[in-house]
Amino acid sequence: MKLHDSPYINKRKKTIEFYIHHLNAAAAARISLAGTFNHWAQDELHMRPEKKGDCWKIAIPMLPSGKYYYKFFIDDRMWMEDIENPLREPDGATGWNSVLTV
Repeated sequence: MKLHDSPYINKRKKTIEFYIHHLNAAAAARISLAGTFNHWAQDELHMRPEKKGDCWKIAIPMLPSGKYYYKFFIDDRMWMEDIENPLREPDGATGWNSVLTV
């Protein structure tokens, strides 16, 4: 069970929480978060599986005000937008970037 929508700006903790709850997530061995806020680095922001394994989570420190693009990187081979976030823009290839506005 997820606690919030993704992404969730937690003003009290001064963090931004990202969740992925998807059938592919349950079968994943590794999921990371990448975006314009970390120069699309695929190996820095590793998400943690929740107890049942079908939901993964990460909390990052609050970002400066602005607009950011991000995706999830699954098992070092597949990019996926945040399907729970309706805010998205074309990624310039064949997919979508999810949009976060702080």
